[in-house]
Amino acid sequence: MFRILTYLGTGLVAALMVVGAVVYFTPAGQDALFSRAIVALLPSGEAEKINGMRVVVCGSASPLGNDPSRAQACIAVLTDDHFFLFDVGARSPIRMAQAGLPMARLSGVFLTHYHSDHIASLPDVNLQTWVQGREGPLNVYGPVGIDTVVGGFNIAYQLDRQYRTAHHGPDLLPPQNGPMNAVTIPTDDVVWTDGALTIRSFTVEHSPIEPAVGYRIDFAGRSVVISGDTNSTKSLWSAAKDADLVLHDALSRTILDQMIAGADAAQIPVMPTIMRDVIDYHADATTLEAQAKAAGVKQLAYYHLVPVPANALAERMFARGLSTNTLLVKDLHTFDLPANSTELLIHEP
Repeated sequence: MFRILTYLGTGLVAALMVVGAVVYFTPAGQDALFSRAIVALLPSGEAEKINGMRVVVCGSASPLGNDPSRAQACIAVLTDDHFFLFDVGARSPIRMAQAGLPMARLSGVFLTHYHSDHIASLPDVNLQTWVQGREGPLNVYGPVGIDTVVGGFNIAYQLDRQYRTAHHGPDLLPPQNGPMNAVTIPTDDVVWTDGALTIRSFTVEHSPIEPAVGYRIDFAGRSVVISGDTNSTKSLWSAAKDADLVLHDALSRTILDQMIAGADAAQIPVMPTIMRDVIDYHADATTLEAQAKAAGVKQLAYYHLVPVPANALAERMFARGLSTNTLLVKDLHTFDLPANSTELLIHEP
């Protein structure tokens, strides 16, 4: 409701009846308000000028913890001519819609690895871009194993695509554009470029998942690094040299150790072991700042937060031992990197 109210114009005032601090709408007022909101919220087809690179956090959560205000891992990177998603965890399409991302012009999806919290929303992203007029199949890029992931989703949603084409017609939903296209990428190499924007992969450490990768994106003199899930590795910091922004997976021992102790004391089965195992393959948040500084990173930001800090107290505990320069991102945090500049504009959700 509050978002809808932001689109109210003075022309609707006559349709309102105010009683105390509560605003009631007549039926005519409801219709007018809803019509105004629809126009504002639906995709207009008009592209907002970025003039550089924009990074939008569409998912900042890990699977450990539950906070409905956070989707699972997903980062969007946009320019005026490009739009890529890096991982597409559960609930991330909700954030894409809230951010007003131009889904019809999605250039492709890059996956860091194949844990469920990084791939769960692939079918939703594929459907959204297809029905909004995507030209051709959606390219999904990833290391060895991508054929299995994409092939499985294509089979699972085959009937769904057939139903939708039969209902809406092949002119509106061309069946040849419905399936996703798997693209196996090399590791530690350029994996996509058009001469203006370049994406490089680098190997990270998330054993037993091998290979797992992160990505560096360079455009117009600006650079962004996305870690995926990993311990702190030399390969990442080498790839991140002089980067403007690094989004790094981060684990809080301050919170997790207390959760493990509590689960042990309560004699909860299975969970204490799982939580101890998680420590093996996620970077301790307190170990990354010195390495980022040595690599010349301009801004270090943590996402895929383990465990998910569900309130202000947990966020303060997560930040314990960190400098004020390191950012714990939230869903819909947005970073603007103007072309050929050193400026970094950070927009709170």
